[in-house]
Amino acid sequence: MKLRKIAALGLAGITAVSLAACGGSSGSAGATAAGTTAAGTTAAAQTNTGAGAEPVTIKVSLWDYSNTAYYPIMVEAFEKSHPNIKVDIVEFSAAEYSDTIVVKMGAKEKYDVVFMKGLPEMSALIAGGHLQPLTDRITGFDMKPYGGSEKSLSLNGVVYGLPFRTDNNMIFYNKDLFDKAGVQYPEDGMTMEEYRELAKKMTSGEGAEKVYGSHVHTWPSNVYQYSRFIDEFNYLDTSTYEKLKPYYETILGMQNEDKSVQDYGELKTGNIHYSGVFYNEQVAMLQIGSWYIEMLTGNVTPQSEHYFKWGAVTLPNSKGNTYENMVGGITPCSIGAYSEHPEEAWEFLSYVCGEEGAKVIAERGIVPGWKGQSILDIFDKIPEQFPNAPEGLSKFLTPPNYIVEQPMDPNAKAINTVIEEMHSDIMTNSVSIDDGIKTAIERAKEAGAK
Repeated sequence: MKLRKIAALGLAGITAVSLAACGGSSGSAGATAAGTTAAGTTAAAQTNTGAGAEPVTIKVSLWDYSNTAYYPIMVEAFEKSHPNIKVDIVEFSAAEYSDTIVVKMGAKEKYDVVFMKGLPEMSALIAGGHLQPLTDRITGFDMKPYGGSEKSLSLNGVVYGLPFRTDNNMIFYNKDLFDKAGVQYPEDGMTMEEYRELAKKMTSGEGAEKVYGSHVHTWPSNVYQYSRFIDEFNYLDTSTYEKLKPYYETILGMQNEDKSVQDYGELKTGNIHYSGVFYNEQVAMLQIGSWYIEMLTGNVTPQSEHYFKWGAVTLPNSKGNTYENMVGGITPCSIGAYSEHPEEAWEFLSYVCGEEGAKVIAERGIVPGWKGQSILDIFDKIPEQFPNAPEGLSKFLTPPNYIVEQPMDPNAKAINTVIEEMHSDIMTNSVSIDDGIKTAIERAKEAGAK
């Protein structure tokens, strides 16, 4: 397999999209310089490339390939089963990928397979005509293991991708800290008021010794997911923006009054990452995506400085919902519109987004898009290898309703920027919650929201 790196694009004037799916490269040691190619020989599907056929090379666009353990394993496995297809991975840095791929595809780069970090950039690529429809290809393809998440990858009735990964937002908590404080563990279906009180109880100490009851990361989704979880808020529908008010009231109360979460401004200016504060037992609870399972199993071990038992529960909400819904981002995978080898591209796409690829990433604690019984079994066996992990993690993988955090829309990126700016203004107390939401409604309508 060959790996080739490309120089980073200058992207001045282009706003990067910040998504929870950025956690997709959570296993990465750090961002690579934009652009690499990994060529691996994967096999031509036996229906397309016979044993004696000339090898075909497909180009696959990805981020952080060099720093993510499961990508090379997955490509190598594909190559082994498809010996007449070579895979050339074009690698970019995670931080710039969302904008870089839009620029690259706008220049009609001949990527055969395109991975995307989320649906806003997928929407932009579809709007530009840069992705091939897959509707005909999935005819007869078993879509049940995707649990409905694949429906979010269609626009105007046309399917443009398969889910490589899906995530579920949840509350992770440090059992040892709760035991030490003599406080009952968080429960599924908590109200926001109960969550706030629990965080207050778990806050202790001062200065460098302070332990915060919870941690609210800086993404807008770390507030709006609570409302999205019960299908209230939708960033494409401005009539739902008012639903965010009680959630902002709770989170600001925790920040400004209770001091049970760290200040948003301090997190931004200090570039404080959510992972370290939980690893180091500086917070008792953390609301983040299910990709954190992989991070915990890799970083909270008997060999690490801090080793503790951890658990997880569903998001607090006003309806007492538990496992009825799952809310999070999707990591889509598509065939590029300018692909020179679309048949081989489909072979790779259906492999990595199917059971074979799903097993590779599930064995590392990452939730795949394809979630058949074999994947559920893998997650339920995690405590056998990591005794500090909770039992029954599979219950977070297959709720009956999958709610994607950011539905596809041609104007998704512009609307998402409005939400990000509203969130920053409210969390820094620059505007009142009412004024922040009112301004966001006006600006989102101008950006194309209804």
